[in-house]
Amino acid sequence: MIFQILFTVLTAAAMFYFLIATRRSALRRLFVLVFFGGGIVFILQPDLTTTIANVVGIGRGADLIFYLSTLFLFFLCFNYHVRFMALEEQLTRIVRELAVRHPVHEEDAAVRR
Repeated sequence: MIFQILFTVLTAAAMFYFLIATRRSALRRLFVLVFFGGGIVFILQPDLTTTIANVVGIGRGADLIFYLSTLFLFFLCFNYHVRFMALEEQLTRIVRELAVRHPVHEEDAAVRR
């Protein structure tokens, strides 16, 4: 019972932080609401995970949570990879633009040595 109360409070606090304290798009806010709301429901009703798991053909609720967590982590890794690649491309464009605007001439390079 203490576990359920503690984790419900922590999950609710995290949900409100991500919904209120950070500026996110409506789609991301909806995702946060569903993700943390589902977490609160599963904390308060742990047998519900087993019921849902049996409906989708998985034996135990813990396995369902594990599979969903794995998929979620793969999604996060892919999302961060895509964002990193976009930032890398943007940085390359900026550096190229600066190089064109401020070229280094041979005599300037010789003086710097």
